[in-house]
Parts: sequence; C-alpha cells; structure tokens
Amino acid sequence: MSPQRRDYPRYAYQILSGARAAMESEAAARRWRDIAPYLNVDDKLDILDVGNGRLRPQYSILRGKGHRVTGLDFVNRPQMNWRELAYGTMRKLYTAQLGLSAATIAPVALVGGDVGHMPFQERSFDLAVSAAAFEHFLNVPAVLDNIRHVLRPGGLLWVAIHLFTCPSGGHNLSFTEYPLQTIPPGVDVWDHLRQRQLPFSVPLNEWRKDAYLDAFAKRFEILKSYCALREGAQWLTPEIRVALEDYTEDELTCATFVIIARRTRDA
Repeated sequence: MSPQRRDYPRYAYQILSGARAAMESEAAARRWRDIAPYLNVDDKLDILDVGNGRLRPQYSILRGKGHRVTGLDFVNRPQMNWRELAYGTMRKLYTAQLGLSAATIAPVALVGGDVGHMPFQERSFDLAVSAAAFEHFLNVPAVLDNIRHVLRPGGLLWVAIHLFTCPSGGHNLSFTEYPLQTIPPGVDVWDHLRQRQLPFSVPLNEWRKDAYLDAFAKRFEILKSYCALREGAQWLTPEIRVALEDYTEDELTCATFVIIARRTRDA
C-alpha cells in the first residue's frame, strides 16, 4: 500500500471538520497581505487563477470577494464520473464552511485548457494567482510567457510553489500533512532526492528555487519572494546533510515558496 492510501480517512475528516477550509482561508488572507502593498484589493479585479484544481477553493474565495475570476486548468473540462461527483459535494461543503454562497462555485468562468497555451486576449487580467500548481507545470517558461501576455502592464503575479526539494516535495508521502510531520515506515526522508524508491504519482518539474527565481526575473519584476512554510528541520542530521550536500538547508526545509512579481509597463 502506498503511503498516501493511508491518508484517505484523515482527508475525509479534514474536509468534514472544516480544517481544510480553514487552511484555504488562511492562505487567501496571506495572499491579500502580500498583494495589498502593490495593488488596490478593494477594486473589483479581473483575476486569472492558474491551475485552479478540482476543489477550486481559491477560485471560490476570490469570487466571494466580488472579483471577476477566471480559472484555467485541465480538470475544468466537463466530466461525469464518481470522482467529479465526489468533488462536487466537497466543493459545496467548502463554500458553506467558508461562508460563501453557492454561486461562487458555479463554473461560469472555468476554462478547461493548457496553461502553456492560454486562450485569452492580451492584457485581459489585473492579477494572476497560482497555488500549489507551478511545481506540476512541465514547461514553466511557456506558462510565464503566457501569463505575461495576458496580464495588463503593471499587473501582478502571485505564486505559491510546493518546492520539490522539501521532504514532501515528491508528492508521494502524504496529502493530509502539510507541513509533513511523519515519515512512513520503510521510507527514507528526502527519498525523492536520493534513492527514489517510492515512485511519483503526479507530474513534477523538479525545479529548484533559484531556477524559478531566474525564470520569473527574465519576464517580470520580482517584488518579493519568501518561504511561507517550512518542514523537515528535525530530520536534518549530519548524515543527511552530507548525503544532500548539493542542497542548501533553506532548499531542504522550504515547503511553500511565494513569489510576487509585476509585469513592467511597456516602454
């Protein structure tokens, strides 16, 4: 049994208890704190949610604030199966727990498509946001080029990335512990950077922090970057540090890396 299969009962509890909704609400508040110095969040903004995900929590929260939000993700393509029915139920529960109306999850502006080939006109959005999606984009430069194209001059990009180099960066240990707190029996910590005995279950680009910063800086003005969540310091033994000497302690313990950037105004 894969380590993640043991997570399903805990995941159901997190959904039903409102713990997941509370996490999303906290993430949304952090995003607004980051954006507020650079953009008037009281205005009704045109926002692109890049890789909105099946639960669409940030899409719903942003719509609940009255903004004009468009979500872009492959999972937005119409489906009718047990998984989509389950997620539909969870989305309704999320909105109730977050105090949002049912209208916020209506798929009025959810586009099923490729984030590397965005079907939007140039200068369509004031703000682009992305939460825990960039690590899955296999052509990050193409995504950034597309975002720059659809942002208005002076528009902002806010991205939270689950870094590959942190203990949970392989996305194959737990989807209920964030930050990661336990290592399953028989699995070495940072296995995905070492022996890779545990296979990956989702696409991952395996980029490191500096690669993201370099790609963003080539296309945007980076206003701020910081580590929003850390994990794994308790497992950084001298033996681990030797085995992973090519990585800094910052890389090995930063689970959520945030970048706020701006599209410069055209000359």
